[in-house]
Amino acid sequence: MASLTTSELLHGLRQACYGSSLVECVEEPAIDFDVLKARVHLTIPDTFISVFYNVATEKTALALVQEKRRTYGADNAKMGWPEHPFNDPEQYQPCRPVLFDEFLTVVENRLAAT
Repeated sequence: MASLTTSELLHGLRQACYGSSLVECVEEPAIDFDVLKARVHLTIPDTFISVFYNVATEKTALALVQEKRRTYGADNAKMGWPEHPFNDPEQYQPCRPVLFDEFLTVVENRLAAT
């Protein structure tokens, strides 16, 4: 997510959510200086997407949380961009940078298949 402002990221997040039938609501995000933290609640009970972005460090973390457990994720916290796959979310598999709308599409496709 190269050099996005929190406002740009939030706008993109809201646009992606608006077009998704899986999204119930976007919890009012917490913006502290240059950090954005948001939860995107899904229509499935006890399921949401956690979104974190830090402008200064460009750290991004996206996680699908189901019943208080991360079941899928992507971030650039440690070693480039790893994906935390559905079948074993504690693992790290290298991936290219992921935007929120792409992440949401993967989540939608996976949850529709289950």
